[in-house]
Amino acid sequence: MKTSATSIRDDRPTASAPVGARNAVTPLAPLLAGARARGVADALELIGAAAALLDEQGEVLHLNARARSLLGDHLVLVGGRLRARDHAVERTLAAAIDSALRDQVASRVALGDDASVDGFGVRIMPVTAEADDSFQLLRAVAILEPRGAAARAGFAGLN
Repeated sequence: MKTSATSIRDDRPTASAPVGARNAVTPLAPLLAGARARGVADALELIGAAAALLDEQGEVLHLNARARSLLGDHLVLVGGRLRARDHAVERTLAAAIDSALRDQVASRVALGDDASVDGFGVRIMPVTAEADDSFQLLRAVAILEPRGAAARAGFAGLN
């Protein structure tokens, strides 16, 4: 008897598959697709990095607690996207995110006054994925880099 991956061999006992078992796999796809992003998010959280994970449209898949605590004066989350409060900086940030997603180019955008204690930058880094990999939602990582007192407070527990 010729067999294939989809046929059932007659010479071994099998449990009958429930009706619609093939359709039961479909709900797993979103879980598997988010698993890689969650792994990256957990690792960045572990090392104390303030990070936003972005999908192929530049929307935030995940914003960790440290990054959430840095939102406010210069950077906000609006409609699922990272936005700068200053319009000129917003255009630069949007262009940096687009460049990471489309051209796989990493960049850094300064937010606020470079001399200020509460200013910080956002480093945008692309995440390479195969075009046909439907389980790869994560396409870029935005690392919020606080300066001054905010940076020292965030890494106080790390030696």
